[in-house]
Amino acid sequence: MRSRLHMTVAASMLVLGLGGVVASLSLAVRPKVPSVALPLASEHAQEPQAQASRSYHLVACGDILLSRTPGKRAAEHGFRYLFAGARKILEGSDLAFANLETPVSYLGEPWPGKPPVVTFRSDPESLYGLAWAGFDVVSLANNHMNDYGPRALEETLAFLDLLGVARTGAGMNLDEARKPAVLDRDGKRFVFLAYAEPIWSARGARADARSMRVTRAELLGHGTNIQLGFSPDSDDGERSPAGLAHASIADMQADMEAAKRELQPDYLFVSVHWGDEHQHYPTAAQRAFGRAAIDAGAAAVLGHHPHVLQGVEFYNGGFILYSMGNFVFDMMADTTYRTAAFHLHLKDGSVDSVVAQPVSIERFAYAPAPATGSTALSIARDIQRWSAYLGTNGTITEAGSVLFSR
Repeated sequence: MRSRLHMTVAASMLVLGLGGVVASLSLAVRPKVPSVALPLASEHAQEPQAQASRSYHLVACGDILLSRTPGKRAAEHGFRYLFAGARKILEGSDLAFANLETPVSYLGEPWPGKPPVVTFRSDPESLYGLAWAGFDVVSLANNHMNDYGPRALEETLAFLDLLGVARTGAGMNLDEARKPAVLDRDGKRFVFLAYAEPIWSARGARADARSMRVTRAELLGHGTNIQLGFSPDSDDGERSPAGLAHASIADMQADMEAAKRELQPDYLFVSVHWGDEHQHYPTAAQRAFGRAAIDAGAAAVLGHHPHVLQGVEFYNGGFILYSMGNFVFDMMADTTYRTAAFHLHLKDGSVDSVVAQPVSIERFAYAPAPATGSTALSIARDIQRWSAYLGTNGTITEAGSVLFSR
């Protein structure tokens, strides 16, 4: 199942001249063993002759930053440092998803006028950690993917392709940005689409030259607003059609219809970078977009951007994860270090259940790991409360996770 990763990693080493990493990445295959932290493994036992009824396990995580201090930690301690705990979380899964909130490149120029502390570009070597942990597919539709312009974006696409990590949500033109990621597992097809709200440098692919003026809270943490105007077409003085897939309900519906018609997916997922930072409750726009995606046939909506957790909603047969919080990140607010990994159990074309596993990001290390003790219980109770506000009841399990069933 992981042979493609071994081959593509070997190819990438030839291109990048980092042959010493090949031996380390030879351990990148996730052991396919039952995850003891999840209470549903026995319920999805599969007889060999009943292949048609097999269940699948997708782990979805939030924002991953490989720049700033997480990037420094990776440079100091090696590419596996940030992802040792993540590798354990992803064990036993068939697929793993996250939002990659940084370009990875040696090229490009910083977005004009954007404060350097929130203008990201990561060393491409840090991507080895993400692949080693076992992530199969990432969203690139977010408000940092354009931080160093189209040249950096182009390299990001190339490095992910070399590592065999599927990607969606950004591209060198509009068609590529809206192109779905497609993964096959045992004859079943899993399709991912990704979109971002048009904030900061989240320039839409083939966007016009109008400036954006937005309000953000990220620079100094919760409660601080900054207003800046940007030209969405600046990169080394050149206009480029590269950019993101913007979060338009009409575009999303059209893309989903095309994917269903042309790819005939068994499971279709929509990822969205949306909402207000540091807020635990989704906006009206989030709820409208998320529900429209479910109505159009998504098995689940995978949300991110607020940097904190929001609730889970079960709606019209599908699950909406409004915000999965941070996963690898460095921020000021304590709430951004309390997060979760979401284990989606898939069967017969839909999400059978979701298990929210509490996760802690260690300050100054910036590496996620399963939360334990009172911290895990506190995170689980918060997820349960925020989901109840959305009309969805979750049960806290003996393992300390939150179980949401259909």
